[in-house]
Formats: sequence, C-alpha cells, structure tokens
Amino acid sequence: MTIQRFALLGFLIVFPFVASGKNRTSTAAEVLACLKSMGNGSYLFGQMATWVHNENPDMDHPTNWLRKVYDHTGKMPRYGCITYDFHDNPFPDAKWNEGVKKMWDRGLIVGVFTFYANPSGKSWNDPVDIDPIFALDDTPTKRNFYHQMDRMAANLKWLKDQGIPVVYTPFVESDDRNKWHAKEGSENIIKLYRLVHDYFTKAKGLDNILWAYHTTSNHGALEKYYPGDAYVDILGKSAYGTGLDFSEYRWAVEKKTQAGKVIWWSELGIRGSSDPPRDCMDVVRKLENSYPELAGFVFWSDAGYYNVLGNKNGAELMASPKIIALK
Repeated sequence: MTIQRFALLGFLIVFPFVASGKNRTSTAAEVLACLKSMGNGSYLFGQMATWVHNENPDMDHPTNWLRKVYDHTGKMPRYGCITYDFHDNPFPDAKWNEGVKKMWDRGLIVGVFTFYANPSGKSWNDPVDIDPIFALDDTPTKRNFYHQMDRMAANLKWLKDQGIPVVYTPFVESDDRNKWHAKEGSENIIKLYRLVHDYFTKAKGLDNILWAYHTTSNHGALEKYYPGDAYVDILGKSAYGTGLDFSEYRWAVEKKTQAGKVIWWSELGIRGSSDPPRDCMDVVRKLENSYPELAGFVFWSDAGYYNVLGNKNGAELMASPKIIALK
C-alpha cells in the first residue's frame, strides 16, 4: 500500500526513508524523506485548504480552496493544509479529521494547523500570561490549554490510527503579535511550542507528526523564535506582496544542510489586494534565481489575489515540469 501511494505521488521510493534520528511511523518517515528530496528545480505546490473562517474542510466542497484551485486550473495541489479552529469552532473535530483523511486518500501530502483559543478565555488577539500553563498546581489557564492539547492529540491519534502522517504546525506565525501566543515574545512561544511537541510525542505517543514551524516575513524572526533542532522538521517564513522575499534564506539553508531540515515558503501570497494581477510563473523564476533550496511553497487562501485564482498563468504554473502538483 505504501508503494502504491508514493507511486501515485510521483515518487517511486528509490531512496531510503530515514527518520532523522526520531522515532516515526514508516509513512511519516517516507513523507519527510519525500519532502527532503524537493528543491533545486523540483518544487512542491501547496495550498491552504481552509484557514479559520468557514471554508469547508471537505476538499470537494465549493468553499474549499483545493476545490477552487482545481476548478480554476484543472489540477490539484500536491500538498493541502486544514486549520482546526478552536476559537470559533465552526466544525466538529470529526469533520476536520474526515477532511484530512480524504486529502490523504486522494494522494495529497497533508498539513494541519491548530488555531488554539486563548487559554485565558479572552479573545484570540488579547494578551495572556502563559506562566500558569507551566505551574505545578492546577490553574484555569493551564486546565484550558491542556484540554485543547488533549483535544488536538485525540484528533492526531485518530489520523494515526488511519495510517495518516501530517505536517503539523501548532502555532501559526510564531512571531505574529496579533495572536495571543506571540504577545509575550520569543521566549514564551518557544516554551509553548516545546510543550506541545513533548506532550504529543512523549505523553501521547504520537509518531505520525512532522513538526513544522514558521514566522512572518519579519527579518530575524525565523532564527529568534526557532524552537530548536530537536523540535522542528520543517521550517519556513511567510511571504506576502510582490517581493516574494525570504530574508533569512542563508540561515535556513544552513539548517537544511547541517541539520537536515526541510525549508519552504510556509505561507505565500504573491500580491496585495491593490496590486495588479501578476504572472504566477514569477514564483518559479524567484525560486530558481534566488531560493533554489526551498522545497516549495504553500499559497494562502482568504482571497484569490494571494494565489493562482486571482493572477495570471495559474494553470501554466501547475503544469510546469519544475512544479510538483497532483497529476
């Protein structure tokens, strides 16, 4: 079954699948090795399927961005990512789980974001003192956050039982101070990331996870907010606007070459709402000329101007021999 799946994905398993020193399910190790093989002329095409609004996690639903990309270009991305939104809770967990399963069954590499609710009980963009989460005694904040971790761990366990590995991002844009988890700076979000990692891998025994981390485009954030080599498999930055920047590319390449990390554009929006439509083939040109070591990119959703829907030559980008899309 594994050979059939990765033949479908376009990788005939002709290279060894090594788990980089971590215990993993075989499928998770295979996906990680698959991602490590990308870059230098072969770039993953990814698309956020849902963010934290009401886009349906079913990839066949008209509101799902995978469906929108397919309807627009006639091709499906190779990688799709679903957000489990614990703040608004627009869907039951089973709906998100089934959405991830359908993506995997269709041959996509799958990603999962968790948008954790503010454990203080306030809004997602309100500040919170995270120290009670780490207190020895029980506290309301700690109880709230552990309840959310248990909830997410149960979802990932369900996916594990289905044989599904996931690229998992526990905190979206670790340095984004609009979000509660980043308001107290790098030291605290690093503690939170490590807590989720250790709780899921050690207490919950989840070995179907590839751990992903990314920051905004802010220069210096990728290194400053980095949880550490032992906690991250995949790292990247957001890039929004016409510049297609990755300002810490050299540092990221060092992590790729010296620590075996996968590097990519974790969120990519190729223009702003007031910019004219651009040529999507600019993405390939930028990768080839400036960032060839990146494994690929993940287009943002929310609005078509970020991705292939609102720009020129989207189908041509997905048909490029240098782009890995689902055949």
